[in-house]
Amino acid sequence: MQRLLLAPCALVLLSACSTAPPVTSTAPTSAPAASAPATPGSATTGAAGSVPADHRALVDRFVAAINAGDAGQVAETFTQDARFDSVGRIYDGRAQIMDRFLVPEVIEAGGAYTLRGVSAGAGGRVIAEYDFATGHGGSEHFTYDCAVEGARFADCVGRYVG
Repeated sequence: MQRLLLAPCALVLLSACSTAPPVTSTAPTSAPAASAPATPGSATTGAAGSVPADHRALVDRFVAAINAGDAGQVAETFTQDARFDSVGRIYDGRAQIMDRFLVPEVIEAGGAYTLRGVSAGAGGRVIAEYDFATGHGGSEHFTYDCAVEGARFADCVGRYVG
């Protein structure tokens, strides 16, 4: 989890209110121990401590909903007044996060997230590390560092991992 803590930023994005089964991480076994995948339902331990089960469940719901292309369930993982900083592009409110970011750039583009690991962040935040297949043959590696309020993401910061 040291890679997550050393990453320039982290992105927060995870969900609530889905009955989809947890997503199993498919990170390559050659990944460094610092970014080893967590198993669904477990609390990944990092330098910041254990991940609360409800935070891990939120991340799993977000991944399942986004990969299923279910915009309604993805939206439910964010508070109404959530804020998302995606590599310096700021989206204020659930509607902007969905309409200007997640729907056009992920769901409609056919992208898919692979969860590499989850760790506890400062101040009760949750950090999730992902690989993202763009749907057009490209890939990205990034983190979402998110505050959680009422089983929803409230403030997320997404940054690329080098």
